Amino acid sequence: MTSDDDQGWAVRLDWPVARRDGVRHEFTQFTPSLRRALRRAVGTRRYWATGPVRPLAVTVVPIGRAEYDAHGRECASLTCPTMAPLLGMAAVAPAPLP
Repeated sequence: MTSDDDQGWAVRLDWPVARRDGVRHEFTQFTPSLRRALRRAVGTRRYWATGPVRPLAVTVVPIGRAEYDAHGRECASLTCPTMAPLLGMAAVAPAPLP
C-alpha cells in the first residue's frame, strides 16, 4: 500500500522505434508537484525541439514513486498504458537478448 506522499507526477516521453512502426516510452523527472511536472514537461519539449530525434509525445502522467522507480527505460510492455494507439502505432516488445 502506498501513502499519499508516494504519489506524484512524471514526464513521459514516447519514442518511435526505427524500422518497426512502433513506440517505446520512458518516465523522467518524478515530482510530487503537478505544477512542477508541467513546467518540466515544457522544458523537456523545448530541449528536444531542435534535436535530430524528437519524442512523438511529451506528457505528464500520475504515477507512484515505487512504480516510477521500478519502471524500465524504453518500456514497450503491452500492460503499461501507452500513447501508441493515439499516435496510430503499436507498442513494440523489446527484442530478445542473444
